[in-house]
Amino acid sequence: MTNPIKLFLISLIFSSLYFTQIYGQKEDKSLLYEISGNGLSQPSYLYGTIHMICKDDFVMHEATKQKFSETQQVYMEVDVDDPKMNADVMKSMFMTDGSTIKTLLSESDYQKVSQFFKDTLKMNIGTMDKMKPFVLSTMTVTKLLSCPIESYEQTFMKMAKEEKKEIMGLETIQDQFGAMDKMGMKKQADMMLVKLVDDWAEGKQTFRQMIVDYKNQDVEALLADMQKSKTMDSNFEEDLLVTRNQNWIPKIQQITKEKSTFFAVGAGHLGGKKGVIALLREAGFTVKAVKN
Repeated sequence: MTNPIKLFLISLIFSSLYFTQIYGQKEDKSLLYEISGNGLSQPSYLYGTIHMICKDDFVMHEATKQKFSETQQVYMEVDVDDPKMNADVMKSMFMTDGSTIKTLLSESDYQKVSQFFKDTLKMNIGTMDKMKPFVLSTMTVTKLLSCPIESYEQTFMKMAKEEKKEIMGLETIQDQFGAMDKMGMKKQADMMLVKLVDDWAEGKQTFRQMIVDYKNQDVEALLADMQKSKTMDSNFEEDLLVTRNQNWIPKIQQITKEKSTFFAVGAGHLGGKKGVIALLREAGFTVKAVKN
């Protein structure tokens, strides 16, 4: 999965982790959780990913490989192996109401963002003026890393193919863009471009700490890091994170009844009072950390 559309998709999914503030609860340090009880005949597993990470920081623990092999199928946030994915992304990434980045921003803010893209990304934002602001913001993600990149999603896809497991999605790409678009294009431009540029140095430092805490499998520390993000407001957090978590629970309930499943979603969805772990427990499941 090396083409630009799918690289963008990973960046987009990643942003639900990086740009969202959430509030955690005490948990054992782990990224891997067993889902059992509630009438299940066999357990399923939930893994929290960080969608892009430096190759030198990438780790795949033996316990994760073992539990992956024990399951029958794989679910990610979206089916990134869907042959229609490229077309679906292309349909969703452009503004269709006549707006452009230049019309959404003040002249001074537009010049500031344009210069940032030119200096930092070597890109001319004028050639991408009709792209949604969020789409442009995802293009900066690789610069937060500045290293050869590895992807947990790509790795799980490769493992699934080797073990002849089907890969499916908890939602569609249209669902993801719909959550982003509820903010409105003007607010997207102000918060995801202007504020992103203004807080760039601080954002890079926060992300470096997130990588450290992710490698330590410290979900609580990771949540604290994300609370430092200044890019989103509470309404967008509700749309991007909480509502999607709630939408996933009945799907996970049905999926786990039918087959033992390995779920791989952004780690930002796991913790907190409205996170997937807590919501699954409220639904009657036993969810416990698996030590890696």
